[in-house]
Amino acid sequence: MGKNKRMSKEKFNITRVVTKDIITDSFQGIRNFFGLRLRGYEQVLKKHLKEMTAEMEIRYKVEWYRIIINPLTNGSAMMIFYGEGEKNE
Repeated sequence: MGKNKRMSKEKFNITRVVTKDIITDSFQGIRNFFGLRLRGYEQVLKKHLKEMTAEMEIRYKVEWYRIIINPLTNGSAMMIFYGEGEKNE
């Protein structure tokens, strides 16, 4: 007879610091001067959000999660995924 193995929920967080590169920064500075969307920076954030979401889904059966993006200094940002779920084995 097998025992029912009850998985417990676990709080988790995944943190990543992303930075700009000189080429992206040059073009985005010009776009910012004219009041245009900073698509280069949007693409950097989107890429890392996608990677972090995939990592989270591999590691956990996610029940809920939140995302925090905080600007740091000199064009860098800290991205934090946190939430709760069962850890995948």
